Amino acid sequence: MHKILIGASVGAITIGGINHPINVMPCQLLSPGAKQMCELATIPDTAAAAKSGFVFAGTLTAIGMGLFAIKKFRSGGNHNLIGDRTASWNENCLVGHHKLNPDSFGSATNVGELYAQQLMQRLAQPLPVKSEFRWNWLIYGAVGIASAIAISNPTTLQTIAQTPIVKPTVNAIHQVTYRTPPAIADVAKNMDSIAALAIGHAEGNMTASGQYTSLIHGHIDPSLIGGRRVLNQGWCSNYGRGGTLEEANKGCLERTQSRVNLIASRMEKHGLPPEQHFELFLNILDLWNQASPRVSDVAPKVAGDLHKKGLRGEDLILTTRVESFRDETTGQLSAGGLFNICSNPRNQAHDFVKSYPHKSEQWRFACIRWDQNRRATAIRNVLKYRGYLR
Repeated sequence: MHKILIGASVGAITIGGINHPINVMPCQLLSPGAKQMCELATIPDTAAAAKSGFVFAGTLTAIGMGLFAIKKFRSGGNHNLIGDRTASWNENCLVGHHKLNPDSFGSATNVGELYAQQLMQRLAQPLPVKSEFRWNWLIYGAVGIASAIAISNPTTLQTIAQTPIVKPTVNAIHQVTYRTPPAIADVAKNMDSIAALAIGHAEGNMTASGQYTSLIHGHIDPSLIGGRRVLNQGWCSNYGRGGTLEEANKGCLERTQSRVNLIASRMEKHGLPPEQHFELFLNILDLWNQASPRVSDVAPKVAGDLHKKGLRGEDLILTTRVESFRDETTGQLSAGGLFNICSNPRNQAHDFVKSYPHKSEQWRFACIRWDQNRRATAIRNVLKYRGYLR
């Protein structure tokens, strides 16, 4: 039993340890106090993953021990059978046996020869075939059931799918089994819609599975644009628009819905149908929520130009997000709120830019890229969790 508990514990620590950094990723942009609250809010997801890891590893350990015991028993059983027969031969070596031919002993001149001839005849007889239960089928079935139970937790499945060993297989399976994206008109239909989950997770207000974090109830916007301490509420961080949490969530849906068709039509115009570039579409919709309207307005054109140059996948998405912050008038990257965050030594983002001259182009690029990569990764995790990615 103690070996099973050790195996289960190792599994819980491993799966929980892998899962934790994924859950806390959206928290990294926040100020220390808000960051700590955000990380505490991810504990249920990490605990669920650890629990599944405990069950999975413990079950496999138990099955492994059972398989070893069965193998040892079967091997030991054959030796016992031979040992028992040898003992029987020793007991009857000087006595005739009804299955032996007494005439064959006529030529024996002494007890030694008689024993040898009797032994040779016994060895020549075939061993009895014992009917065996097919343990292999039972073991294979147990392993299959245990694996299905362990990976039934979506958080654990997502974590396991990202390991270097499993990821190629998962990607191959997704080529056939991925879900068809919802109609563009329905992406922000309600709180369970993919846009709400993607943007909510990018903002740090929801986990990848859609559970609320403590930030959704209210937190100070870390950008401090204009020096204002603005209270964010709702899944989209409504930037001081007030109301209860329910009202804030409803307002977030209405505001997001108001931009869906415009972004979709602009992507179509630049050769990127949103249904075929669904992840890119959600990222541009997230830009609308996060930044000045000028950023999301220009993003479809930026993406179209980059696509013509050969960029695809994650490179296309991240480069589009960064380059969309470039001011067309000055040619410089411009993001006042993000620059405030990166300038504050209390924020983790400051560590990614401090090696560059303050507000230089390298500094601006590093600041924006760090934040946009974090948000794009959060959106991708939601899409994987919901099964929309190939």
